[in-house]
Amino acid sequence: MTAFTDAAVVATPDGANVYYATTGGNHLDTASLSIFGVNAFAQELLLIWRLYVVWGQNFKVCILPLIVWVAHCTIVSIDVVLLAPKNSTIFSPDARAFALCGWLLEMILNVTVTAGIVYHIWRTGRRTAALTSHFMYRSTIMMIVESGALVPICTCTLFSLWAAGNVGGTVGINIAVQIATMTPLLIIVRSGLGRPNPKLGSSTGHPSSHSRSLEINTFRSKISVSDYSMDAILPKGKDMGMGAVV
Repeated sequence: MTAFTDAAVVATPDGANVYYATTGGNHLDTASLSIFGVNAFAQELLLIWRLYVVWGQNFKVCILPLIVWVAHCTIVSIDVVLLAPKNSTIFSPDARAFALCGWLLEMILNVTVTAGIVYHIWRTGRRTAALTSHFMYRSTIMMIVESGALVPICTCTLFSLWAAGNVGGTVGINIAVQIATMTPLLIIVRSGLGRPNPKLGSSTGHPSSHSRSLEINTFRSKISVSDYSMDAILPKGKDMGMGAVV
């Protein structure tokens, strides 16, 4: 609002662009960058936690993503500090270099962790299909991919704008803050939309057509994944340990 309504900014030729490009001494811009950083860090940490849960609470698969996450947090924090002093602009060589590095790490982290989650669910679906002749998790994979794709697309766009020295890269951060906040919630919303309606059931005689929620059971045996109860798979007298994964 300040960029387009302040009398001093409006009176300057190309004032809005100059206002956005000159980050030094602008407390609103520093606050905006800080909020985006916090949101992005939280979104990435939640994504890594999802990877940890889907992989059966295997911490080893999270080590490399956590290292990248720490590096990203450090670089973005340094960039905010570099853009805060008076007379700093988005075209300052050091600030621009750290910004590009930060965007790149964010894109790599989101793509690789989302791919890791999708791969494990796909592998689980294949093992389940061996017993049921039906791949059950296609809609789950699509849901994770479509929600996880938002951040990389946004990041790639901002990375390109910053690399081209376009002030739109700074303006786009205001949109990126909202995307970083919404992305972790989209899976929750989509899962809720896919749940059966409790009002549709035996009382009405109309079963719901919605797909059921993702449910994976892992067994310490040759049959590692199943969507069915143990009684339906194991012969009588056999007993195996079971541990919940998701």
